[in-house]
Amino acid sequence: MNRVSKLAFTAVFTCAALIGSAFADPITVQTANGPLTLPQPARRVIALEYSYLDTLEALGVKAVGAATTTQGGDRGVPDYLRARTRGVTAVGSRAQPNLEAAFALKPDLILADTLGQKTALAALGRIAPTAAYDNRRGSYDDVLAQVLDIGRLVGREAQARQLLAEQANLRAKASAFTKKSAPGLVVAVATEGSFTVHSSDSFIGSLLGKLGRRNLAAPQGGNTQYDLSLEGLVALNPGTLVVLTGADETPTVRAWAKTPLWQKLSAVQRGRVYEFDRDLWTRSRGPIALRSIFAQMISSGLLGDRTPTAPYQFRP
Repeated sequence: MNRVSKLAFTAVFTCAALIGSAFADPITVQTANGPLTLPQPARRVIALEYSYLDTLEALGVKAVGAATTTQGGDRGVPDYLRARTRGVTAVGSRAQPNLEAAFALKPDLILADTLGQKTALAALGRIAPTAAYDNRRGSYDDVLAQVLDIGRLVGREAQARQLLAEQANLRAKASAFTKKSAPGLVVAVATEGSFTVHSSDSFIGSLLGKLGRRNLAAPQGGNTQYDLSLEGLVALNPGTLVVLTGADETPTVRAWAKTPLWQKLSAVQRGRVYEFDRDLWTRSRGPIALRSIFAQMISSGLLGDRTPTAPYQFRP
């Protein structure tokens, strides 16, 4: 092929690609706020939840902006995601997204949470098409469905389906370690001033249930997560207790552990109180975080109802 022919071929191929793109089918997904349609895959995406940032990274897409700062009391980016946020412009925090910073990035898609960004959704929608999901209070199945939607919105549906297949493999492996006859459990985030139970419909609670561990905490009043007192915990009397804490905090359960009521808990008497990093287990909920969560569920002895291994023993 001579030089003229090559140039002609390249021109025809380029035109064909442009025409194909122009007439490509639009992408429609169902969000918590109704259907959202994009004329073509998004290229400039802002992620306002760590779960979305995690998912984009797992899909091989770099967000142009993300809610990574600490305004409004947010704890900031989980450690495992920190290196992956280099080069991603901060657009405020999850609690207080910076609309001006988001507008300046000229996004063609914003990923938002119906709870965390509830008051900002209308303004975000004026900046760019906004896909809002029940992510922070959603179940494990809800989050996986969102992974597929995000994959479609950014033109990475095949990669998203690979991530779902990976999750199926991880669940199968983890289920093989699960003692299905183990006593019921309670899983909760413990901070300096609260003990928030994650019910059977929460992200981490529903995942443990899917793997065969029975969650004793049902949703209350439509809430998948809610505060519980020590007396309320004793009333549930779980045989296994999973406490999710922050390394930089002194959670309320440290004081609880010094009381006679705490000693009455079946989980305490059985030596089945486990402690994990709440930033990893509850604040991201993405495919990358889940790889580590599954590994810790197995190695800690939690799924098999074994005595906690040293890194995951509760520290009174």
